[in-house]
Amino acid sequence: MQVVQGSTDAVSPRERILAAARKIFLDGQPEHATMDAVAQQAGMSKKTIYREFKSQLELLAALLAENVADLGEFPPPKAGADIEIELYGMLVRMVTHFMSPRSMALARLLISEVRRYPELLSANKPRGFPREILATWLASPVVRSKYQIEDPEDAAAMLLGMVMQDSGFRLMMVSSATMPPHLIETRARRAVTIFLRGVRKGS
Repeated sequence: MQVVQGSTDAVSPRERILAAARKIFLDGQPEHATMDAVAQQAGMSKKTIYREFKSQLELLAALLAENVADLGEFPPPKAGADIEIELYGMLVRMVTHFMSPRSMALARLLISEVRRYPELLSANKPRGFPREILATWLASPVVRSKYQIEDPEDAAAMLLGMVMQDSGFRLMMVSSATMPPHLIETRARRAVTIFLRGVRKGS
């Protein structure tokens, strides 16, 4: 197994561990996803790793927070914005990110760890999950001035579900499966058209 390369002086132990964890947990084979493998990849002892992260659960939580943060910001629309185009762009960006191989590898790993760490089910999720971001966006004044959306959280879940459909389950079960960009785009366009048609004020 290849150890993380480059100068280690300028990189903190925490960053070295996270880099190794990404390589092992997100890019490697599930059967090799162990703390021993992370330690070997980082070129340090497990004792050093546990000084930075108290458990594998804490390390996984840090990877999840990173993954969510990588999605970026989604500011509310400004007056005069084309809601349909902006909503379509948001859905494509969100689904593309969370259907990526790394995101799905992390999701599979978290699900596999639930039996060992049942607290994963009750743990606070990092801020910025797609449903939360989308619900906040749909509840913004500019959107509400044009559309009657009674429950933004329910609407967000419905929109994401219309785009992902059964693909999330398939990607969860088959590591080599993918959701082609054209399929995401087609479904997102259809979902936005149907949704906005139904909630447009005065329709």
